[in-house]
Amino acid sequence: MVQVNVMAEKYLKDSTLEQTVAFEMRTAMRCGIDGFQFYYPIRARGPDDEIIKAYFRVADRENFDFKFTFCPSHPSGLTEDIKIADYAERMNAILDEAGRDNPHWLRTPDGRLIIYLWYGEQIADIPEDLNGYSPKFYVARAYRKLADAINEKVAYVISINHEISDQELNEYLDYFPATWMWTIPYTEDYVGKKVAEISKSRLRTFTGSTFAGFYTSKLLPPGTWDMFHFAEDAANAGIENVERRGIITGLSYNFRKLLEFAIDQDVSLINVITWNDYPEGHHLAPEVNHNYGFSVLLKYYKSIWKNEPSPYQDRDVAILFYKKYNHAIKPNPFYIPVVNIGYSFSEEYEDSIEVVTILPGPAKLTLNEATINVPSGISSHKFGQKAGRVDVSVSRKGNKSVDFFAPEWITDKPYRTDRMIYSFSSEFARFHRDIFGDLPPVYSREYDKDSTEIKLDRILY
Repeated sequence: MVQVNVMAEKYLKDSTLEQTVAFEMRTAMRCGIDGFQFYYPIRARGPDDEIIKAYFRVADRENFDFKFTFCPSHPSGLTEDIKIADYAERMNAILDEAGRDNPHWLRTPDGRLIIYLWYGEQIADIPEDLNGYSPKFYVARAYRKLADAINEKVAYVISINHEISDQELNEYLDYFPATWMWTIPYTEDYVGKKVAEISKSRLRTFTGSTFAGFYTSKLLPPGTWDMFHFAEDAANAGIENVERRGIITGLSYNFRKLLEFAIDQDVSLINVITWNDYPEGHHLAPEVNHNYGFSVLLKYYKSIWKNEPSPYQDRDVAILFYKKYNHAIKPNPFYIPVVNIGYSFSEEYEDSIEVVTILPGPAKLTLNEATINVPSGISSHKFGQKAGRVDVSVSRKGNKSVDFFAPEWITDKPYRTDRMIYSFSSEFARFHRDIFGDLPPVYSREYDKDSTEIKLDRILY
């Protein structure tokens, strides 16, 4: 059932709250993140507000250059007034303790508090008689009430997570100053292109978004998102009565193309979905499947976006991306269907090994027995997928600048459904040492068929 292994859980299990949040911020900054928006449901399902307060205390004490804000999320049930009062009471307590003039709040240049929404429309009581207004008017009115209740001028960022019509988008833009996209994969007809164009035409801010894959290790009753929270409940339902959800993102393709799109749009904010939602497989935080691969890409694209020198201008970089087995193989004995809810490509596209290279000059790239010429700059290369260990190297005139193998093998005999994207890179040792120091790495080695010891110095700089 559990398909992620979070590195920090091994090393931080005895840490205090403040030690933990300090680790999260330091690690996020190392991975290219500048701030967190806190997923913020109504109290019954919400995070402990003391955690958010701890983030401010530690950011203040350590003088981290890091921002925070709220993301009210699916506030269903109860009445509008009760929900607004609940949010306001909690937000005011955090704003007052952290200090309303605290520089760690995410604000617009003119001082408005930026607050994200994720299915936040549910806060409003929508009357049957709209009285000539669109439903979005009532949503906006409810959030104006919330802004008044926390005594702040607020810039709300509305989320778009479906193929929105021009009419519905314009109804949002009548009242909301900014938009952000959720997990809609990049394609030639990506709806974000329309959202960006219309937002700009309405003098609204379009903010970019990207996500590192989407595969839920959550077990769900078929046709629902009502996940089983306990293994016992899932076991009682039976393996034939559960499913998972996924999006076919083309390994690194979706992540790269959405960043390129955001850069082309010259956006003022880029939203990385997400830092640590491990059960949906789009996490950036250290975990044994993603292994910093997407962070390496983020740091590179961020330097372009901010018109700064590449962090890799002095060395060769190679990043592997692949799935642990061919999509046509049915795992045995733990086969759980995956319902694909979006596509950048067909599923067959991911039956390959992708190597993304970032090079200061042309070189030769070798993947197992295959060698090709690769150009300078960033480029993506596909190789055939077959069972076994994955070795990669970069060389010039016979001298290797990069040489490593991935800890996790590709298998033709998977024992359980697992469509998580696996990544490993020549930057692993640098990231790991910066984040965990001399602590030994944790690896995914479910299908490793030899006993080769993996050492950090196996990766050549």
